[in-house]
Amino acid sequence: MATPTPATAPTLPPPDDPLVADLVARHDADPERRWTETDVVALGYDPSTVRRAFRRHFGVTFLRYTRQARVGRAFQHLARTHRVIDAQLTAGFESASGFRDAFARLLGVAPQDLVRTHSPLRADWIDTPLGPMVAVASATQLHLLEFADRKALPRELQRLAKDGGGAPALGTTDAIAQVRDELAAYFAGRGAHFETPFVMAGTPFTRTVWRALREIPAGETRSYLDIARAIGRPTATRAVARANGANQIAIVIPCHRVIGADGSLTGYGGGLWRKQRLIAVEAAYAPAGHALDLGL
Repeated sequence: MATPTPATAPTLPPPDDPLVADLVARHDADPERRWTETDVVALGYDPSTVRRAFRRHFGVTFLRYTRQARVGRAFQHLARTHRVIDAQLTAGFESASGFRDAFARLLGVAPQDLVRTHSPLRADWIDTPLGPMVAVASATQLHLLEFADRKALPRELQRLAKDGGGAPALGTTDAIAQVRDELAAYFAGRGAHFETPFVMAGTPFTRTVWRALREIPAGETRSYLDIARAIGRPTATRAVARANGANQIAIVIPCHRVIGADGSLTGYGGGLWRKQRLIAVEAAYAPAGHALDLGL
């Protein structure tokens, strides 16, 4: 089914907090800088205020925001060169142990594990306006697409490694290239339809729920009860919620389009702030009269 062309391209608003906007601009101007709390104080900012502001806007603290960006650069460098020490220095980590720890905290595996592997899967880093995502795919099918700071990501990568014969190797595939292009189009307002083939790794019930999620048009939402009724299991709302939370192919399987029966936002693995913004992005794709009003 074709996705309607939006009348107005969705755009993500810049940080509305001058403090956040200033620190983001400073980070972008010097992405290799290793920020500390002392640096924040030297700019005249209160560290606790900065932490709250960044958590509100990005779901993480400013220091975590900058560290995550550094690990992302290391990830991309490793994918190109497979040289761990070069990636460590590129990302500004002085010690090998600090680099390993930061990498493992984010992805659940050490950097060398993503180099010394013969897995048929490949893992790549995709930057988006809502933060970086990690994609894992075979040559033809997407197996995982998650925001890099999702708490469940390390566990999901470890499960993929166990099921797929080892940690995925760093690199890209046709499936990753396709979903990267589709995500760029989605955030740029050119379309909300994803055609990248993907693997549904779940129970029959879970796969049924995920297929129902794919039937929700962009710009519309459903409640857990709506999904339960749609699959013929009206009393299974809790099971539907669990299946929704088990989704590991974010955006493509649009679990962010499921909200509470009262219209409120409910849990989302990528953070409620992302769920709100994804719904805001998709408002431009909604048929007339169907956009959800969340006060955005």
